[in-house]
Amino acid sequence: MNSSSESVVVNIGGIEYSIRTDIDIELTLKIAKYVDQKMMEMKNNNSIRDDVKITVLTALNIAGELFEYRSKWEKVQQKLVKIQDKISNFT
Repeated sequence: MNSSSESVVVNIGGIEYSIRTDIDIELTLKIAKYVDQKMMEMKNNNSIRDDVKITVLTALNIAGELFEYRSKWEKVQQKLVKIQDKISNFT
């Protein structure tokens, strides 16, 4: 993370947003592109046309992805601890 905030303009769902961010500009642009793509997928795969509902459903899907990855990461960490214990007991 950078120690100072920078501004970047992103386009999500056809709307431009000026965002101040402490993270890398390129990463911010990638995140915005990902959110935009997810919103387009949601819009194309549903009969829902209400932008607020599309936005909320997209946020829920992205949050679901985050929770899934966190759960997988926790399992990997637990496996690593077990491996470290086995290595410690072996030596």
